[in-house]
Amino acid sequence: MVLLDFVVGIPSPKLHVPHAFKPTRDDRGWFINPIGPNPWWTVLAALVPALLCTILIFMDQQISAVIVNRKEHKLKKGCGYHLDLFMVAVMLGVCSVMGLPWFVAATVLSITHVNSLKVESDCSAPGEQPKFLGIREQRVTGLLIFVLMGCSVFFTSVLKFIPMPVLYGVFLYMGVSSLRGIQVRTLLQRAACRLPGILSL
Repeated sequence: MVLLDFVVGIPSPKLHVPHAFKPTRDDRGWFINPIGPNPWWTVLAALVPALLCTILIFMDQQISAVIVNRKEHKLKKGCGYHLDLFMVAVMLGVCSVMGLPWFVAATVLSITHVNSLKVESDCSAPGEQPKFLGIREQRVTGLLIFVLMGCSVFFTSVLKFIPMPVLYGVFLYMGVSSLRGIQVRTLLQRAACRLPGILSL
């Protein structure tokens, strides 16, 4: 689709990427003064919103970790809840000082990653459903994903040709495909199957 858009020259909205590796605002450097031109009392006023953000980030991180590490996935290695939360805390500090978006667990990305590493048995008989054996537990794909995300900074001359509808379609596909196997989806399917019988009463 990207190649077709480029060849035909469709006037679609494209991904907006910067032309140089620098802060997006010209009036500041890489590091931000925590107080800046604000009066001293803004530090005290920010305590309540900061507490709410802490709770939100903690819940987002831990919910993603619980979904990924549930019993149905048959994980053999220990759960790294504390290590994950420690790394999130470190990255939040770094991102806050540099004015970058906060780093938290991406639920859809994490579920999609786990689903892609599922190991199933080979079907020997026709019509036999493959059996789920477990997850191929390794760190290579996660490392490569984030290395490639970091390398995308150097590919801005190519990324600016990607139409936004293509990106929306990829994100929509990832979100819908990651719902497979989620308990909420299973419960909704069961409720939908029972609904005609309930309505006929």
